Amino acid sequence: MKKLRKSAKEMLHAANKIYHYRRDVIPEGRLVELEKAVEEVQSLMEGDHPQKLEAAMDRLDGLLKKIGGKMYPKTIWNDNLEVALVAAIIVIGIRTFFFQPFIIPTNSMYPTYSGMNAVVYQQNETAGAPSGLQRFFRLATLGARHRALVAENSGPVELPFLGYDRSGQARFLAEPVPGRKFLVLPTTHAQYTVLVDGTPHKLVVPMEFASEMNVVLGEIFDPERGTVRRIPGNDRHAMLRMHQEAAAGDELLRFDITLGDALFVDRMSYHFRKPKVGDPFVFRTDQVQQEIGRFSGDFTNKYYIKRLAGVGGETLEIRDGTLLVDGRPRDEKEIFERIAAGEGEYGGYVNTELLGEGQQMKIPAGKFHSLGDNSSNSLDSRYWGNVPKESVIGKAFFIYYPFTSRWGPAE
Repeated sequence: MKKLRKSAKEMLHAANKIYHYRRDVIPEGRLVELEKAVEEVQSLMEGDHPQKLEAAMDRLDGLLKKIGGKMYPKTIWNDNLEVALVAAIIVIGIRTFFFQPFIIPTNSMYPTYSGMNAVVYQQNETAGAPSGLQRFFRLATLGARHRALVAENSGPVELPFLGYDRSGQARFLAEPVPGRKFLVLPTTHAQYTVLVDGTPHKLVVPMEFASEMNVVLGEIFDPERGTVRRIPGNDRHAMLRMHQEAAAGDELLRFDITLGDALFVDRMSYHFRKPKVGDPFVFRTDQVQQEIGRFSGDFTNKYYIKRLAGVGGETLEIRDGTLLVDGRPRDEKEIFERIAAGEGEYGGYVNTELLGEGQQMKIPAGKFHSLGDNSSNSLDSRYWGNVPKESVIGKAFFIYYPFTSRWGPAE
């Protein structure tokens, strides 16, 4: 009888859902039948007449099949879809109001946080290359994805060359191509071309990896080991021809792309307290994207993570690698002192643009000044100005992947 009562409760629950979800499309006469059938099952559940209860349940079951539409009888697909929808609503709610995951694509905050990086392997030397099992392990623990480009034919090696940036880093031509993120979401990738005796060999990487890709190509195809020739009528790029030729089957390049740090951002705290100097904070770029685009060439709205370096009313200056606020070294958090001292892989704050040598910048009320911990490689408030408070999303608080020494509470 106990098992029968449990089945009866489940049927009554289904009847209640059908009544409330479909009452506007069910004829009035059927609704009256439904009410009577439900009352009958409810009354028999309290007694000890299993045969009568079974008969009443059969009558209710038959009625529900007639008026339940796709809601009854419940299938495994209905069940799973309902669970999935509830889970999705919970995840969206948590993501919107509490904790939102982000993956850091660039190294503007390195070494505090790491963006995508490359591990380059020596060409045509199998000893240092990861095996299939090692690749799987690196993918699982570091999000490392292997890339290789093998020469299909023999001949001289060339690739489109753009010149050098301000820091002296060689730059190579990247063409935007459509692609997929997480195999589903449409996105734009960067495509690089290496020519062997005129035959193009193409390699596609995430667009966010383009800056690091210049480092990889510059290491493998060092312009100092080749000859740069201009192309008549082409002002866009030159061609870098390497002195050493490739043979069919040679590895032109081989490397891993390691995933940037994936972290959770606390979206709640800033509703109850103001952002503090030194916080690693995430913000939307929509209100400053035009200014950012002038420097990056990318006018797409994004999320940035930087260090909150100043608030409204303060005057900032960079002097000898140190960040000054109202003439005094910024020291509310140890990280400012470590950056200024060039400790470890930190390189000190760099004078440029709005905070060039001898320049000061007063932050207006309601705005925040953002700086990357990797000051020499960060497109931040020194270039495009301050962050409006309306653009702030929250504070980074926990790195959950990959499993490196940075795993744990965000600094």
